[in-house]
Amino acid sequence: MMSDRDVRKADSEDVKEECWGLPPTFNLFAAHETRSVFYPPPTACDDCCHSFEIECIEPNSPLDINNKTTSSNECDATGHCVWTGAFLLIQCLRQLSRLDIRNKRVIEYGAGTGIGGLSFLLSNDDSIVPSFVCFTDYDEHALKVCKRNCELNNIHESRYSIRTLTWGRDETVGKFDIALATDVLYDVDLIEPLCVSVSKAIPIDGLFILSHIPRACYNENNPPEAVENLEQYIIDQAYKFGMAVTEIIRPPSQMDDTGLVDWGITRSSFYGGGILVFRRVH
Repeated sequence: MMSDRDVRKADSEDVKEECWGLPPTFNLFAAHETRSVFYPPPTACDDCCHSFEIECIEPNSPLDINNKTTSSNECDATGHCVWTGAFLLIQCLRQLSRLDIRNKRVIEYGAGTGIGGLSFLLSNDDSIVPSFVCFTDYDEHALKVCKRNCELNNIHESRYSIRTLTWGRDETVGKFDIALATDVLYDVDLIEPLCVSVSKAIPIDGLFILSHIPRACYNENNPPEAVENLEQYIIDQAYKFGMAVTEIIRPPSQMDDTGLVDWGITRSSFYGGGILVFRRVH
């Protein structure tokens, strides 16, 4: 029979302490967990869904916003969550197959857990599988989760890289054929710096794929047109940096919700959203 001391020792060995780079005073109400992300079935008659695994935290926990006890962004854990825009991207991958993504080099902005780039890399549709993805985020701790997700899904190290990046700065990241971002414009003030960085990373005729759910925060300094029609404002701002919208893909009218219900996602979650496809024209 095990003694109380042995039991306590065994219990302690099963506990894995998570290091998120957050201060000790930050209240943690959620823990990372590994969950399945399902692709929509190839046809309406197909019951078999391809999937991959993602380590993340629940976005509806108190960690989905900054800790209001600090004025810095050091305690922002949004990058550890999976957001609706990523699921919109996955639901629309079939429509994106006509964009000639196969064997292209992709850079993802605000990658967080890496779900956007991974949905391309792990697709069983060869037409949308790139040769390489560079996952970027300003949050180095979220990128550690991204790294673990690449390893969790057995992505070979030659097919991806991970680096910290702050939008709008004169940082050299290399040249890529396609830029990707999912659900990253949660603040109107982020639009311009994102466009600055994207325009520097893709060449003329390069693509920028933005999966956007309209829920940005506004402030008194934002122009009224941003409040009146956020999607059009994003399109107009992107054009100032040489990127013209060529297509907007809306959520599928008929959508298989296999695997979405467990995430709390329904078709109404995508209301007003779309995949904005830009091409750099100058």
